[in-house]
Amino acid sequence: MASFIDAHVYIAESEGGFQQMTNDTGNYVDGVLVGTNYGISADTLKSFLGRTPTMEDMKNLTYQEAVSIYIDMYWNRIVGNEIKNQSVALLIYDGSVNQGKGAMRGIVGQSMRELGSYIDNSEVFTSEGTSQLNSLNQEKLFLKIYNGRKLRYERGQEAFVQGHLNRLSGIKFFKNKPSFNLAIIFVVLIVILSVLIYRL
Repeated sequence: MASFIDAHVYIAESEGGFQQMTNDTGNYVDGVLVGTNYGISADTLKSFLGRTPTMEDMKNLTYQEAVSIYIDMYWNRIVGNEIKNQSVALLIYDGSVNQGKGAMRGIVGQSMRELGSYIDNSEVFTSEGTSQLNSLNQEKLFLKIYNGRKLRYERGQEAFVQGHLNRLSGIKFFKNKPSFNLAIIFVVLIVILSVLIYRL
């Protein structure tokens, strides 16, 4: 089954630290420019904190907190640990982070239906839905989801289209788990262990 650590390596390489981009909607929440940090949007931080965050809240977000958010609000919600192919899991996880869980639910559901599944979008990110996903041809499914994400990017904010397409193009299909930068894997693993210890 897919591994969060292996999937998050790609996210960690793609997302930077604190920034405020006035032309990026992900930097705003409740009409206030808050910024993003480690790829965590202002709206996602609001959900995590249970209140509207300030710019200082975003600046002070630790990497440990960011990883905890990625696990709880993205990986677990796509049932990542139950997806059998690592490449498919990464494609869905990265899309949920960068394009939104709602958008990915629709893309994954449509992709599955095009391959013969009768799944409803409401069942996509469930154990039963993931079992159906795993029963499909994984390479064909990957390509369908990839193209769905690509089309959505092409219809997005023009200023970000090329950067988003470059990010997407870095995700390749492998029947088995691909190899990643061991140094980054080590850092992510240490952070995840610290998150788990903190929760005890």
